[in-house]
Amino acid sequence: MAGVLRVMVLVCTGICLASGGVGDWKTFTAKRDIRDLAWDQGRQVVWVVTGGGMYSYRDADQSFREFTTSEGLRTNDLTAVAVDGSGTVWVGASNGYLHRYRPSTDTWEYVTDLFIKQVPRKSVNRLKVMGDTLVILSEIGVSLFSIGRMEFEDTYTRFGAGPNVLVGNATDLAEFGGNLWVSTLGGLASTPVSNPNPSAPESWLVTTTAQGLPSNSVRRLAVAFDSLFAATGSGLASSGGPSWNIVGGTAGINVADLSTGRQPCVDCSSLYFISNSGLMAYSPGTAPYAVATGFQSALVAMGGNRFLGTANGLIIFRTGFTPAAITPPGPPSNEFVGLAVDRNGVVWSGTGISGGEGFMSYDGKRWRSYTAEQDARLGSDNYYKVSLGRNGAKWVSNWGQGIALVDEAGNVKKVLNGASGIPAALPTVPPNAPFAVTGGAATDQAGVTWITVRTPAGDTAVVKFNPDSSLSYALGLSTRNPVITLTDVVIDFYGTKWFTNTSRFEPFVANRGSGYYYYNEGLQIPGTSNGWGRIVISDGLTSDKVYSEAIDNDGDLWIGTDEGVTIIFDPSDPKPHIAPYYPAVRDQVIQAIVVDPLNNKWLGTRNGVFVFSPDGTSILAHYTVSSTGGKLLDDDVASMAIDRNNGTVYFGTEKGLSSLGTAAAAPKSEYESLAFAPNPFYLPSARSLVVDGLTAGSLLKILSADGHLIREVATPGGRVGFWDGTDCRGQLVSTGIYLVVAYSDAGSQVATGKVAVIRR
Repeated sequence: MAGVLRVMVLVCTGICLASGGVGDWKTFTAKRDIRDLAWDQGRQVVWVVTGGGMYSYRDADQSFREFTTSEGLRTNDLTAVAVDGSGTVWVGASNGYLHRYRPSTDTWEYVTDLFIKQVPRKSVNRLKVMGDTLVILSEIGVSLFSIGRMEFEDTYTRFGAGPNVLVGNATDLAEFGGNLWVSTLGGLASTPVSNPNPSAPESWLVTTTAQGLPSNSVRRLAVAFDSLFAATGSGLASSGGPSWNIVGGTAGINVADLSTGRQPCVDCSSLYFISNSGLMAYSPGTAPYAVATGFQSALVAMGGNRFLGTANGLIIFRTGFTPAAITPPGPPSNEFVGLAVDRNGVVWSGTGISGGEGFMSYDGKRWRSYTAEQDARLGSDNYYKVSLGRNGAKWVSNWGQGIALVDEAGNVKKVLNGASGIPAALPTVPPNAPFAVTGGAATDQAGVTWITVRTPAGDTAVVKFNPDSSLSYALGLSTRNPVITLTDVVIDFYGTKWFTNTSRFEPFVANRGSGYYYYNEGLQIPGTSNGWGRIVISDGLTSDKVYSEAIDNDGDLWIGTDEGVTIIFDPSDPKPHIAPYYPAVRDQVIQAIVVDPLNNKWLGTRNGVFVFSPDGTSILAHYTVSSTGGKLLDDDVASMAIDRNNGTVYFGTEKGLSSLGTAAAAPKSEYESLAFAPNPFYLPSARSLVVDGLTAGSLLKILSADGHLIREVATPGGRVGFWDGTDCRGQLVSTGIYLVVAYSDAGSQVATGKVAVIRR
């Protein structure tokens, strides 16, 4: 059937090199802004949809399961959820996508009819199961979808006639008094259940404030106490007949959702509704009263009477109406703007320069948040960049409050700010603290950490944090008249410090301190003065707006600008050895550059990620939201980092974090033992066998059990190699035990292992 895509087994998109994580995408998103809830009575779980994906929560064992685009969703921006009688979960999205998920088989199907409509707005506002029909309330209107046949039956987009016609923006549907009632953001519409042609707009009667509704913005409908109740933006309304009345005590209240005692039911004698101040209860003959209040963020949805969704997480009532906050899975923020991965594989990120949420870390199991509320020394939450230091240290830069030093264990050891020697970017008036803005940090061979700062008037360009914890300063470069901005720093093989001059957080001011600056206090580089040098467009730089930089494994310097890449092949004498690189990315803003252990270059741009070969002559891949099926969360890639131990590359965006397992893991210094995944290796297979534990540039030989050579395989050069299960003629091998022999690049080391092959 057109519009329905069935997927029984999910496979990764992009370049799928092999199993064992290589080629696999993962996405990490904050899931605090709840949009809708659905209670699954059979499994005793609540399903929660958010702007960052979906999760399920079982209170019996307090367990979660997360779902994002890497687990089957087609978008993370979800808006509605419902569970049908078979336990199948239906999920609607802001782009009109409809997902069908079967927990029993862990499989997905997709309905694209609304998604492909050429209309500007098609968000799914609510999903409602009525027998074998799924009612889809969307910005388009009301759609009836047959669950059994997996096809649309009808869609109603207009209600009423003449000047009172309602168009789209449907939010709920209920059956009451022999009529079907549809709530919209412009009023109510009703028609007899017996109407043979509900597609005709004139067959619907429109109800608005003129008929007694307190507001035309109606979010939810519920039947209780022989009346129909409507949740509006200005109060709770009820109707037992043709007229509508506001429920006493609710005038002016923004009512977001209603519950009529769906199982499990705390008190089925009351109607519960969400108000501005909390959870309210109402029953005939009594005034509405507050059941639970004091929530820190707005209540937006209800799941039965036990669960409340807020803009900051899930609330559960375990005993009576005593609320307990449930911390949702995932990172505390979707703003991944300054990534780093430390030597233990822990991912670190800042969150922004304005309205930031501190900084955060992820060790593969647990997210940890660092905020000024938790630690007053941090000063503010506007931490936006993480740089790596020596001995597992992390330097986390703040826009106004200096820089924090975090040790290998993840403890904040100290914060350097305006009071402790970081120059103030702006003059301040006591008792205000000096406004000290720091950028990137890099540590040299002597253990000195060089920290870029937004400088005051004078010639203090860079702060040096010395091994004895004292501060000193790199002088000799006037940073005023014209203004010179240094935003990040890398140190090359000769000890030269290279400084970027702009970032995504601020506009670049043309003709004010333009150029790419570098400094070396111990080496006389041609063209420098007082250790300082500058490269400009006339020297071969593609643009004066330098966003990113990296030293590759050969010592070459890669420079990312708003007009592509420039490469300096000999940083000890840069100007004669500079070349702009134009193909493919000459019109791209290069916001991040990562060099992997195989010397491939990963370029983060506003149009996805480009991967270049070691010499930069070939594009190995171009990842975008479209090409990865949404697993790259945004084409505007703010930052990148790599875990060199296992080859995982991380892509930071302002919509969350994506990761890709690659073959670019740092090679072993010597063979220990070989590991194989999968083992046994079933053929035919869409993926190759992964051989792990290799030294640099290893060669693999595949031998049969009796010692005959089956195949020689060159490896990418890092810790892992691959075999696709074929012999030298390209034919799949037979079932049996095969010997894998790995030879080092020079042939001086050998390692062996066995793998079982099973032909299906």
